[in-house]
Amino acid sequence: MRDELRDPWGWLLAAVAGVAGWVLLAVTQATPAPALAGVAIALVTLAGKLAIGAGRRRRAPAAAVRDRLPEPPPGSPQAALGERAAAAVTRMADLAERPADRRVASDLGSVLAGSAGVAAALEELAGRVTLLDGSIAAARPDTLANEIAALQQRMRATSDPEVRAEQERALAALDGQADAIDRLLRRRDTLLAQMQAAVGGLEELASGCAEIVALGSADAIGVEPRILAELTEGLGAVRAGVDEARRVLREL
Repeated sequence: MRDELRDPWGWLLAAVAGVAGWVLLAVTQATPAPALAGVAIALVTLAGKLAIGAGRRRRAPAAAVRDRLPEPPPGSPQAALGERAAAAVTRMADLAERPADRRVASDLGSVLAGSAGVAAALEELAGRVTLLDGSIAAARPDTLANEIAALQQRMRATSDPEVRAEQERALAALDGQADAIDRLLRRRDTLLAQMQAAVGGLEELASGCAEIVALGSADAIGVEPRILAELTEGLGAVRAGVDEARRVLREL
């Protein structure tokens, strides 16, 4: 409501309505106090504007806030995949501007728009893989494995039941940490494989776009629709792969 009160257009609308009502009532002599009626009209108009505006703001969905993800380290597998995806989209953008046939250009533009969304999703996944890498490194898997091996060796040399019971509890805790690291490693490898499949799909789409442009609108009769159908099907498969990768992350 405060935001609506600060909006000058509401006050201007109320003033115009009030003055118009006052003038109309004064000319027609429909009321003995046209000035008071004009003020009432202005207040009703302002109240309506405040109510409608506040209700619209309340119903408006909140803007999506994206996670703050780290940048993939240069030379990492996820960084290389992101660069390949961006290069494929850049190539498609160049190809989409070349056809003189507007229908062909429009078709390629549709494929480009979908591919750009996939590339953005892959960029997000690369950041999430980087987060997994950081979590795995922070868990120190090599140090943990050495600690488990040392504890198992001490347990073999322990004869005191109370000491052995404490050692077994410690070993169970360490095994739990190792299981968590194994899950992170499996998720990371799965995500990288899904990203690689999606990037390969984008590169295949870029090759299909190049084929359409090379045929030209005159030579593409009977051929271009088939290639375009293959592009659309390929884009759907790439999107499905990215959605599957996001599902894996949600489960994690």
